[in-house]
Amino acid sequence: MAEAAILRVRHCGADIFCRRAPPRCPACGRPLRGAGLLAAPVRLPCPFRHGHRQPCAFLLRPSAGTFLG
Repeated sequence: MAEAAILRVRHCGADIFCRRAPPRCPACGRPLRGAGLLAAPVRLPCPFRHGHRQPCAFLLRPSAGTFLG
């Protein structure tokens, strides 16, 4: 499973988790550019791993359908 970065952006009191930094804050609609260092995106490690290769893990599955589509 390829690891993809997850970004956390803090703006207007909200934590926004996304794969790409949005141009505007989804919570308030104001532009993120020029919002200062506190609103800068921070790369977090991907929380998804292959569960059978981890010493301790919670395995998730969908209640209907599959994760693959």
